[in-house]
Amino acid sequence: MNDKLEKILKLVESTPVKFKTFSNDTQQINPKARVTSIINILGEIQLPINNSTIVDIGTGYGYGAILLNSLGYNVIGIESNKDKLYEGLKYWRRLGFNFTLINKLSDELRHNRNLYFLPRDARNLEDFPDNSIEMVTAFYISGYMLGKDKAFREVGRILKPGSHFILSTQGPTSVPHLLRGLAVKILTSLYIPNDLRHYKTVKINNPNVYDNYIITMVK
Repeated sequence: MNDKLEKILKLVESTPVKFKTFSNDTQQINPKARVTSIINILGEIQLPINNSTIVDIGTGYGYGAILLNSLGYNVIGIESNKDKLYEGLKYWRRLGFNFTLINKLSDELRHNRNLYFLPRDARNLEDFPDNSIEMVTAFYISGYMLGKDKAFREVGRILKPGSHFILSTQGPTSVPHLLRGLAVKILTSLYIPNDLRHYKTVKINNPNVYDNYIITMVK
């Protein structure tokens, strides 16, 4: 495990928190479990070169954005649920992390290794230029968001050609495990805009990952 990621994991292990619950994804309110899960996902995906800009949509309490920034990326975490986001930011500030809360994107934000959080619905990225972002992530995307096709179109618009959109689906589900991979492929194929294509779906056999299927789309 990367030393910086391991340091964050140890930090959250030693700093308990009682988050408000906003969904049935109970792992969200367990920093140790969620950080462990996303660290394992990061070990299975192809990340861009350092200094790249990554947009983490549906960042929730900020786990993915924090971890990606620790690896040397300029990260913009986007979350529509302001209450959830602010709960997370209080926690990370308590742990000593530095970040900036913004209300719109400006060009200078995309050329450093800083961490930003933007309270906004991912369907509205109009201030993000076309072909400007090296990667978009959506860790544990909830089922209802798969129907937000405008968000997917926006992801396709802002990504640079050849860049990846990484998403994992929400955890426990009523879909039988043997059908899970097929269901994920079908659901994602229904909402992929013309400028994105399905690249691969990886099954991760790791008990520390909340859901076993990680989808990569490519511009």
